Order: sequence, then C-alpha cells, then structure tokens
Amino acid sequence: MRVLFFLFLFGLGSVLVGCSPADEKTLAARAEKAYAEKQYAKAIAGYEALLRLTGERAVLYRNLALAAYGAKDTSTARKAAEHALRLSGNAPEADGCRELLGMIAEEEKQPETAFQWYRQVLNSRDIALRVRVSSRLAQLYRAQGRVDGALGMLLSAWYDAPQDATTVFNLGMLSVKEPLLLRQAALDFFTLAEHLLPKGAPQVREAQTWRTRLEKNLARLQQVPAAVGDASACAKAIKAAKEKQARRQWRDAEALFAKATKADPSNFDAALETGRMAAKNNHKETALKAYAAAIALRENAQDARIEAAQLAYDAKRYELALSYLRPAMVTQRRNRFLADLYMRILTAQRKLPEARVFGEYYLKLYGQAPESYRKWVNSLPEM
Repeated sequence: MRVLFFLFLFGLGSVLVGCSPADEKTLAARAEKAYAEKQYAKAIAGYEALLRLTGERAVLYRNLALAAYGAKDTSTARKAAEHALRLSGNAPEADGCRELLGMIAEEEKQPETAFQWYRQVLNSRDIALRVRVSSRLAQLYRAQGRVDGALGMLLSAWYDAPQDATTVFNLGMLSVKEPLLLRQAALDFFTLAEHLLPKGAPQVREAQTWRTRLEKNLARLQQVPAAVGDASACAKAIKAAKEKQARRQWRDAEALFAKATKADPSNFDAALETGRMAAKNNHKETALKAYAAAIALRENAQDARIEAAQLAYDAKRYELALSYLRPAMVTQRRNRFLADLYMRILTAQRKLPEARVFGEYYLKLYGQAPESYRKWVNSLPEM
C-alpha cells in the first residue's frame, strides 16, 4: 500500500508541476493546432491545461484570450486578456493585449471602451499594430458618423504603411460615401486595393465591383466641355488685368478678370484669377463664387481647392471649407499645412476629438513642431 501511495503522489506531482518538458511542448502544439483549425473549445482547454502545468505566463493568458474571443466567449476572453496585460507590464507584448481588449469591447458593444483601449496603442513601435488599430479607430468613428475623424485615422495609417491593403480598401469605402463623395479618389483606392489584397480575400470582389461601378459612373458624369465664348475678348481682358496686377492695382485687376470670365466662362485662368483678386480685395463672397467656377472647370486643380478652403475658413464657412479641403487632403496626404488647416476648421466647429486626430497627424508629419503646438493638440479631448 505504501508503494502505491508514493506512486500516486509522484503521478499527481507530475501533473501539477509539469516535470516533463515534452508534455508541455505537446500540449502547446495541440492547442496551437486547435486554434489554427478554429477548434476554439479544444484550444481553450489546451491553454488552460498549459497554465495549470507551467504556472502563470502572459503569453498563455493572451493565447487563451484569443481562443475565447474566437469562441465568442467575451467574458473569459476579457478576463484572460486583462490578466495577460497585468503580467506583461510595460513589455512590447502589452500593446497586443490592449488591442485585443479593444476588440473584445467592440464585440461586447462597448465602443467607448474599445476606443479607450485602441487610443493607448497609437504610439506603439510596432507599425503593423499601429496601422491595424488606426483602421479599427477609423471604423468606430465612421460608425458614429464622424467621417473626418475616420479620414484622419486612415490617412495616418496610410502614411505609416502606404501598401497596407486594408487601409487602402477602407479609404476607398470612406471616399465613395457621403459627405466625401470623392469618386476619382475612391476609384484610385479600389484599383490599388485589388492589387494589394491577397487573392481570394472577400474584399477583392467588392473592390472590383466598386471599381467597375465608378468607372461607368465617371464616364456618364464626364462633363461636356463648356461652350467657348469670346476667346479673343477674354484674352484681351486677361492681358490688361495682368498689367494692372503688375502695378498692384488690385481692384482694376479684379474687374478686368471678371470681364474676361464674362467673355468666356470656360476659361479656367480667368475664373481662378478673379477669385484671387477678389480675395485680395476682401470681396470674399465674390471670390468664393469665382473659385467654385474655377473648380467646376478643373476638378483636379488642387491649388484652387486649397485657396478656396482657406478663404472659406476665414469667412467662417466651415462646411464649405471642408468640402474643398477633403479632396486636397487625400491627394496631398503628406502636406502638413493642409493637416493644420483641417485641424483648425474642426476646432472652429467644436469637433474637438476629430480636431485632435488631425493635430496628431500634423505632429506626425512635422516632427519639429513647436512645443506649444504639441501641448495644444494634447489638450484636446480624445473622444
């Protein structure tokens, strides 16, 4: 009996303390295989057995959380992820736990909690993780109808990883919807996404569908060139206007450019210069109408858009300013002047969390920004 008793104790001790590395390796392999095959219940049992065998380890709690998340057991997933985070401390792996806790909060329909977890990861040194979290935050903003916040997050992700397929696809989806309605930009994003997405990914077919639809739509919307007016009279008035410009006779220059536009409404330069001279003479409404005419003639005229956006901002026409600025921001995503203007417009609208997104994007573009600017950005609410 005494021999049997000692054999029993030996067997129990082996299970509890994990004397055999081979057992640990086998259990780990089985749990990983089960998780890879989406046999989540089996994976959960495997990771729980490993924890009993080896004691508390952050990586095992994180794997347990992932398996429980896959099984839609968010309660177990959350507890395991929180435990993994406590054990991780300030290790790089901790950011992965925060991302997972954000995903769990989303699954539990707690967007504000998810938002808070994701925000903590935005400064991670892991670029891939930072890009993923930026896209997740963009989706949260979009679900709340806060399109500018979503755009800022996706532009930040795109800056970090220009070839990230998910970011490019999400930019396409955002661009094609109101209030952006950036058809050409959306077409470019979906075309690029088709090449970047892995073959067989469900988004590939969606990107193809949108690309085909947009190509047809743009072909239908292609404007018939405006009928040319009196080109000779227009050219004569432009020449006279430029002479007045050279003499700094701004009011006369404005009147002559306006005369040129009236002579030939299809002349882009006449419309643009009318806007510029009217703005110089502080005729803001006249200038805005002239800029609108110029942009209608040449939609891809980014200088005209930027000038119109700045003028609309100065005139406190904030929504109009954004309508001009958004396409320019997408086209010139590394332009820190545009990021700053975007932030100031959103601040004026009291959309402070979205303003912070563009302020942070500005700081990413301009590492040498004054400390006072950095403090201003950090003073804005996160949500």
